[in-house]
Amino acid sequence: MGMKQKNKFIMDTDWLFDGILDAEQKQYVLLDYFQKMNKHLERMEVYPMFIELSLHLGNIQTLLTQNKILYVDRKLTSNDDELVLSDLKVKDIPVLDDEEVIEYQKILKISQPQLHDYFNFAKSIWSIVYDSIDVVVKKNKNNLQSKSGFFSYKTLETLYVWQYTTRKVYKTKSQTKTSLKLVFKGQQDSLTIPEIISTFSKTYEKNKEEDCPIFEVFCNDVFPLEETLVPIFKRKILSYINQNVKITRKLLS
Repeated sequence: MGMKQKNKFIMDTDWLFDGILDAEQKQYVLLDYFQKMNKHLERMEVYPMFIELSLHLGNIQTLLTQNKILYVDRKLTSNDDELVLSDLKVKDIPVLDDEEVIEYQKILKISQPQLHDYFNFAKSIWSIVYDSIDVVVKKNKNNLQSKSGFFSYKTLETLYVWQYTTRKVYKTKSQTKTSLKLVFKGQQDSLTIPEIISTFSKTYEKNKEEDCPIFEVFCNDVFPLEETLVPIFKRKILSYINQNVKITRKLLS
């Protein structure tokens, strides 16, 4: 993966109030949004589109229940970036006259089920990819609670090795965020994965990374690497870790 670029959402969450507040006109806005999303999903590009859809669905629910706009004031820094609870903010809707209130309610009534259905469609694609991925711990299985680790993925021509690091979100009590860094991309040759990590990780000795867990991920289907596989690799590994840590704690309790 090359230099990280900030991703801008296709449609802002205040789209209902951008321009004329007219139910018919907003249907065209929503249709245009779905058509743009379709271009990505047809290519099986899941991220960051799935995050944006989740935000729009949450925004509609917030408008319905609180009459407030849900939004984030930062851009995603990469396809595998995450939104955490502290990223979500709310603001008041504009002051509306009586006619605008009627149109506003119409828009919510029409758009909520449409966004919900489209989200489920995107989720079905996400699930197909997620279920096609297998995760295997290759080393240091007893250290799954480590805040850092590595995973590899090999295509016919190229080996990729990433490092994941989980950190506490600033100014929060329990929120965490996991970031990825590409450690190696190229031919494996005669080196083992641990040898590649010890050779190419710039923080290997400083952070004592020889004790970090090492995973290998497999996927026999062909999906886009950066927009789909890498973000879902990360989420599947984190799910694997959480499940195994819970089981271990339960056995020890």
